[in-house]
Amino acid sequence: MIQKSRIEQRAIQIPAHVTTRFLPFVFLLMMSAAFLLVDAILPLQGISSFDALLSHTSSVFLLPTHILFPGQAITLLMPNMRSAALTMITSWKETAYLLSAFLILFLVYLFALHYLPKLISRRFLFTSTLFLGILCLFIPVVTSSDIFSYIAYSRIGVIYHLNPLTTWPVAIHTDPVMPYIYWVKQPSAYGPVWVSITCLFQWLLGFSGSSGPLHMILVLRLFGLSMHLCSTLLIWSISGHLQHLTAFKSPQQRMRATLAFAWNPFLLFEACVNAHVDATLLFLILLAIWFLVRRTPLNIYSYLLAAALFAVATCVKINVVLLVPGLLLFLYTQRPWKISHVIATLATYVSIIVILYIPYWQGKATLSVFLINPAATRNVNSMPTFISHLYKGIMLGNAYTLSSAMPTPPERIIHNLSIVIFVLVYALLCWQAIRGPDHINTIPKFIRWMALVWLLYCAIGSPWFYPWYLVTFFGLFALIEATSKRDRWLFYSLQLPLATRILAFSMLSLYCFYTWGALHAFIPLLPGFLWNYLSGLWIWILPLLALRLRSKSAILISSPHQLPKLPSQQSQEVKALR
Repeated sequence: MIQKSRIEQRAIQIPAHVTTRFLPFVFLLMMSAAFLLVDAILPLQGISSFDALLSHTSSVFLLPTHILFPGQAITLLMPNMRSAALTMITSWKETAYLLSAFLILFLVYLFALHYLPKLISRRFLFTSTLFLGILCLFIPVVTSSDIFSYIAYSRIGVIYHLNPLTTWPVAIHTDPVMPYIYWVKQPSAYGPVWVSITCLFQWLLGFSGSSGPLHMILVLRLFGLSMHLCSTLLIWSISGHLQHLTAFKSPQQRMRATLAFAWNPFLLFEACVNAHVDATLLFLILLAIWFLVRRTPLNIYSYLLAAALFAVATCVKINVVLLVPGLLLFLYTQRPWKISHVIATLATYVSIIVILYIPYWQGKATLSVFLINPAATRNVNSMPTFISHLYKGIMLGNAYTLSSAMPTPPERIIHNLSIVIFVLVYALLCWQAIRGPDHINTIPKFIRWMALVWLLYCAIGSPWFYPWYLVTFFGLFALIEATSKRDRWLFYSLQLPLATRILAFSMLSLYCFYTWGALHAFIPLLPGFLWNYLSGLWIWILPLLALRLRSKSAILISSPHQLPKLPSQQSQEVKALR
């Protein structure tokens, strides 16, 4: 009987061991299959995706579409090309396919975050992220034409020897990249650092004026993947330092936060498919934080290195300037406080920006981008967009025309009001940090301050909004998640990790509002109001699904950090990270 019971125990234990061993690979396979499903749907005619030129070299890049949707029309657009007219039924059906594929992808992602942190190692984390990134590299479309603008500005600088910060792409109207550019009458909205990076890639590839942009697309996607991987490595390293500083050590929570960032479908898509500059921006900000956490106690050299990296990041995208006062306030709250340290940090930041702009400076012409940039007057994908178009749809009651699409007085008022509200809230946050130094006097609090500022900027201060603007927030939130107890969240009625996951889903699903049907169909009983105008409401309301009306005491009781861990549980967590 004793021998029989031992055999039964082995029979029960062996499947559990096998499941534990192979479950990470099962989830990796499921994530890959979900990405392939998205890959198959994006080239369909009703989705109106832009051509990434990969299918021009081989039809194998469209193989997933041909396998899953045999005989269905495939149309890869250029930004200035109008899509063919479709029946609304076909368009909405394909839009439903895309939304369902995004939902499947995120459900697999959520289940992976629940089961994998206690089973995987750091090596599996990085190799699996690399695998998913490589899979995204070969998606034959892009959902944003910005990558072609990056290529155009690099060709303006390298091939035509003009200044990308002052030259319109229309000046190179004979270049092969021109049909793929949407913003043909606007100089580069990005700073000299990003222009220099893309020009370096263009110079290394050695393109002639008659060459196409395919190789640059692949290079920029590879660079985006490398930035995402480097950011993942920095989040892992920084979170380890922060857990040591705060005496809050949870290897499993550290792994979950890093995995949540690394496998985030939205971040992988924006870095490896659309190759947006924001992946590089996040890497520079995280590197600045890394210089602050790697040495204790902090000294002036840490501040100067951080200020230098913030300056470089500002010369990638100007809106990083919003985070710099936080660095100065953090320095101001340190004891002993020295005015010379604050002045040296600020001087380093300003001087590096000046040095980086000198090679591209052409007086007022360099600043003209701020005057002709549509973000200065227009609204898109934001609550002001929803409110202004809802007002026009109710008051005008006319079918959508070009004239009604131009900025109207109500649209300008709502645009300016949104910015004013953000400026007031931002000033309040800075004043709060000055009056109460305990709000920003540690590195974790400094990171929370930056994350809140960036989220408010995207939600309120940027009426002209696109989803990739939030890439920086997701990187900062990963650090917060890795080093915070659940009972210490600011809004304890909101499940912040879950709300952030849903926010990532809403950002990626925003592309469902740019399909042919959403761009051409009006909402019944509301003439002049397209389905596309609901995007600003959708992306910010959807995360509120994470609300839970529970008392703070209930959260304290249910928090796993309030319960002591058994020695076996601690050893399993440490073993999983080796």
